[in-house]
Amino acid sequence: MRICQADWNHWPEAPSPAEADPGCWAACAALGVGGVEVGVYDAAVELSAEREATRDTLAAAHGVPVAALLLSLPAEHWRSGALSGSDVDRLVLQVTACAAVARRRHLDVLGLWPGADPPDASWSACVATLARCRDAAAAHGVRLAVEYKPGTVVPDLTAALRLAADVPGTGVLLDTGHAWAAGEDPAGCVRALAAAGVLWQVHLGDAAPGGADDDLPLGALHSPAPLRAALSAVGYAGTATFDLYGAVSGPNWTGVSALRASLAALRS
Repeated sequence: MRICQADWNHWPEAPSPAEADPGCWAACAALGVGGVEVGVYDAAVELSAEREATRDTLAAAHGVPVAALLLSLPAEHWRSGALSGSDVDRLVLQVTACAAVARRRHLDVLGLWPGADPPDASWSACVATLARCRDAAAAHGVRLAVEYKPGTVVPDLTAALRLAADVPGTGVLLDTGHAWAAGEDPAGCVRALAAAGVLWQVHLGDAAPGGADDDLPLGALHSPAPLRAALSAVGYAGTATFDLYGAVSGPNWTGVSALRASLAALRS
């Protein structure tokens, strides 16, 4: 398992996401984090040639590679929905562009968060669109892992397993904070997803029941020991990225302090 920091955990304290990159890489190197997960809203922006060249320079300087990518599809960018929306061709192009970068970086999984698709979105439309996205990514040798979150069309473990079964060749991104927010036991989620062969990516964080946007440092409310044991028991060997955006957007945490606290909890 490779422990990673999300670059978006440093966005709130920087003038722009691009200016957060040096601090992110420096923190990872100083604290012994094994990689960076890059957040993408628009591949033309976050994965531009200039941003990618800067990441290559930072990765080489600090010995910390780009280890994962997440294509986020929030409502503000996909007002008619993403998987369930009317702009499917644009979505497929975004997935294609992200998959091409993933391939260049020798990454075989691309995370996908369908935040713009509400609980009442058409399931059949989501299945059909995800199948198209799966095929677009597969053309670059990349698989899609869908992140579930309460308040979306994929709100919990049951829905995530159903979607992976309905769109063969896709997997699941387990966010432990979202699982706790949904009233689930993340360790049990790990075992269920691993048994189904679809535990392809992990985000690490904490949350109160109902707090889907809490993104608290790992260990803030729940002991991560059972989760850590479950990941070890199933032999999970993918990326496990701290997703702490909610916490660092408030006044009490910075990207570095939330990362340090999460690492301490994970290692305790």
